[in-house]
Amino acid sequence: MKEEVTDRFGVVYFIFVLLGTGTLLPFNVFLTEKEFYDVRLQVLPFNAYIADNFMSLFCISFNILNLCALGLLIKYQKFLSLRVLVLQPLVITFIMLASTAALALKIDLSGEMMAKYSLPSIALMGLCTAFLQGGVLQLASIFSAAHIRGAVSGIAVGGVLTSVLSFASQFSAPDNEGGTHSAADVAPAAFLYFSASAAVIAACILGYSVLPLLPYGRYKLLLAGIIDDPKERKLMTVDDDYEEPLLTVVEGDGASTSTGNRTEYTRAAIISVETDYSQAARSWQWRYAFEIYCAALFICFVVTMGMHPGITSFICSMENPAKVSPCAASTASGRIYGDLFVPLLYVLFSLGDFLGRLLSGYGPWSHGAPAPLSIFAYSLFRGAIGGGLLFCHIITPTAWKLPQYLDEDYYPFALITLLGLTQGHLISTICMHAPSTLLPTEQSKYGPVTSFAISMGSFLGSFVALGLGTAFQTHSIS
Repeated sequence: MKEEVTDRFGVVYFIFVLLGTGTLLPFNVFLTEKEFYDVRLQVLPFNAYIADNFMSLFCISFNILNLCALGLLIKYQKFLSLRVLVLQPLVITFIMLASTAALALKIDLSGEMMAKYSLPSIALMGLCTAFLQGGVLQLASIFSAAHIRGAVSGIAVGGVLTSVLSFASQFSAPDNEGGTHSAADVAPAAFLYFSASAAVIAACILGYSVLPLLPYGRYKLLLAGIIDDPKERKLMTVDDDYEEPLLTVVEGDGASTSTGNRTEYTRAAIISVETDYSQAARSWQWRYAFEIYCAALFICFVVTMGMHPGITSFICSMENPAKVSPCAASTASGRIYGDLFVPLLYVLFSLGDFLGRLLSGYGPWSHGAPAPLSIFAYSLFRGAIGGGLLFCHIITPTAWKLPQYLDEDYYPFALITLLGLTQGHLISTICMHAPSTLLPTEQSKYGPVTSFAISMGSFLGSFVALGLGTAFQTHSIS
């Protein structure tokens, strides 16, 4: 009897959402804990250069090791097991986050010692993130396009969680005299923040461990050869009735029916992410579809990181009286137009990103791979959205040169939401369909190559933001 194994109650899908959440969670956590490090790295004795440039050093440490690891994974990932690609990086990340949470309570620890621990930890997590980026996407591609979308949506969930927590933390921050905080002031919130992040990673470890125990998860992993038990797996090459591979799963003690309990279920071995060989013969764009998809991913992140957060962190409300950065903490209309304006932009971007990934499951592009050139044009179009942000109310340390054509607060709100929405939709669409453009012998490069395109785009985009900030600010001649 032929049966189809299904993901009952969407448990496996939820596990991939969870794994996606944990993939970039460490990066988002450290990125949003700027206030904590601004205080902790100033505890005497401290290294002034590291304290003043921590966020830049953080990005460099994380991204360089992340890119190097992804570059190596493009060639060597096919030789690594999923335990090495997913489980071990999760365990290391958990240890690093839990240790950072414990150190947050050591308020007497010097800024120099905190820096010596934090920077190597961040670099190590950049390495772990590279393995997770490639491994989680590769694992999801074994299941279905929907599960790939789940993993990609999970990354957006992590962004939403951290941005909302950052907004809440800023909203509840005490108004100390002089506006300064001590190590004791920031320690409790940082401890809870890092501990909660470690708990999410622990949940990811649990989810990964449970995956092969679930019927649908075990079925797909058996089919892919990830796990192999002679008592349970027998792959037949053809089904006379359906002309497709079958998988016979044996439940029981594996003994013959005369000596023990044995039940066999023969199920369709349908590989969810199928390669469309016919597309390769249509035109050159389909022959190079995977490369074009990856180029679109690269451009997508160059545009995003070129604007957010490098430029958007300097956008103030039109009601904010500040003439130079930073924006005034409060206004006559309330804090939402003061120090909460930028955190609100972060929340809107994350929500838009999450919504875009959800919407990728609907419409014509959800059912079949879109034309590569249309995806490439889509990624270029996002540049117009990002460019609009340059004409909002930007307050930098020196005067901003560009005119403020978009002089209402709803303009940055709309543009940042649209920037996030299009990013989420584009990324999810590409990640869902990119595996179908590869031959079976090339499937191992899907995870690391797409992740490398994303990381390289983010890395270059940060320099674009730096260049734009330098080019469009006035500079006094001394």
